[in-house]
Amino acid sequence: MADISLDSFKLAVVLIPGFLSARIRDFFRPPRTRTAFDQLMEVVAFSVANAVLYFFALRPLVLLLGLLSGDASLELLSGLGLSSVLLGLASGLVVGKDIHYRLARRLNLTARTGRADVWQDVFEDIRGNWLLVHLDDGQRVLGWARYYSDEGRNPSLFLRQASWVAEDGSTTPVDGEGLLVTERARVKYVEFVGMGDESDESSENT
Repeated sequence: MADISLDSFKLAVVLIPGFLSARIRDFFRPPRTRTAFDQLMEVVAFSVANAVLYFFALRPLVLLLGLLSGDASLELLSGLGLSSVLLGLASGLVVGKDIHYRLARRLNLTARTGRADVWQDVFEDIRGNWLLVHLDDGQRVLGWARYYSDEGRNPSLFLRQASWVAEDGSTTPVDGEGLLVTERARVKYVEFVGMGDESDESSENT
């Protein structure tokens, strides 16, 4: 039993850098449903990548600069810790900005994106717009989108400087900070009606 516990501890130590990298990467992208097996394989892959990054890039650099303390265990733990943070940040940037799929599209390897659906594609790529949101009951609301849901299956929005729009085009400003359009409102479609600037996001209704 003691041997099994020791082996389990050693395995955990090996996988911790990969787990840390995966968690940092996930900070930059919307949550996704994955099986336990998929998560384990990601952690293993990150752990291998961390080891490669440390032994072939970071450790030689540290040796060259003479920064190693001489304690092998401390050097390994600190080196893998640094590599896991760097790898997590780098992969998070790539995934969050959809850089890998952008490159693949430029090379005509695919027409897809790495995001969940078209809703997320549009709100990530088209920023700085005023939105006219059409609801299922026929009502319309105009505003500056400050927050939006990750996926289009259950769309919701928080609009700053929101105004209800009547059939004749007249507007009635919403009092307060803005209007939260929840998924129960059933968004029918969204019009991107005009560009704004940073002042639009923080200014209040008058």
